[in-house]
Amino acid sequence: MPKKESIKPPDMPTAPFFMGTYGDMVTLLFALFVILYSMSDMDPKLFENASKAMKGAFGILPAQESPMKSTAIKITDTDVTRRMSEYESMLDMEQVIKELDMVDKITVQQTEAGAIIRFTDEVLFRKGSALLRPEAFDVLRAVGVKLQEKNPKSIEVEGHTDSTPIRSRQFPSNWELSSARATSVVKFFINIVEIDPSKLQATGHGEYKPIAPNNNRINMAKNRRVEIIVTDRSFKTNILK
Repeated sequence: MPKKESIKPPDMPTAPFFMGTYGDMVTLLFALFVILYSMSDMDPKLFENASKAMKGAFGILPAQESPMKSTAIKITDTDVTRRMSEYESMLDMEQVIKELDMVDKITVQQTEAGAIIRFTDEVLFRKGSALLRPEAFDVLRAVGVKLQEKNPKSIEVEGHTDSTPIRSRQFPSNWELSSARATSVVKFFINIVEIDPSKLQATGHGEYKPIAPNNNRINMAKNRRVEIIVTDRSFKTNILK
């Protein structure tokens, strides 16, 4: 009968089981103290300059010259106040347009040139005409009164057409038609709303500043428009931003 092999008992650990975890903890603590010691030996001036550079980059303090040579963007209290006022003004004008039920025909847009209130031509004029429609009076009056309340530095009215040529006795080209339409709106603001004429300007661009290609009826309708550009400086910056 073959001899049974003896089974050796498993080797017993030479240290308690918790010593492994304890050793890891001690190692981590040692690394932490090394890091703290190295930080305590840091050059205070270098640390201060680095701190100011980071704060300056976020506009908290004037930026010190950093290794990346980055420039801090400074925003003054006046800039913040002006932007808040312009934003509130734009919301007010949008509310006026909603009350007029003209959201699909009058829009407010912010651009580098200023805040633009854009009317489709059918809101104000009949085809080929520069005479204001009677239905346009209440619309322009409501918009003009709100502009008067905001007291901007300048209000520039621009007339635009599509590329369809016009050759009438009154309007030999789209230049004359677009200029006459802008002038009609300006006269309404002066005579009815009583806006200071020195703040107003009328300009006609004809078909030469389209906002869409003149390749179909929908796009051509977009290009036939009157725009009121409202700025807080003389024809340069905006108030309804």
